[in-house]
Amino acid sequence: MEYLNEFHKEWIERTHQSIASWSKQPVSLEDAKKQQERLNRQKAIRITQQKNL
Repeated sequence: MEYLNEFHKEWIERTHQSIASWSKQPVSLEDAKKQQERLNRQKAIRITQQKNL
C-alpha cells in the first residue's frame, strides 16, 4: 500500500490494529442488540431535530 504521508501511514496502521483487536473480541448477541437500539434512538433524535429546523 502506498501512503500519502507519515500521518496517513500511522493512521492506517492504528486502524488495522483496532480492527484486529475488535475481531478477537466477538460481541454477544445481546450487546449487539443494545448497541443497535442506541444507534436507532440516536438516529430518531437526529431526524426529529432536522424536522424541527
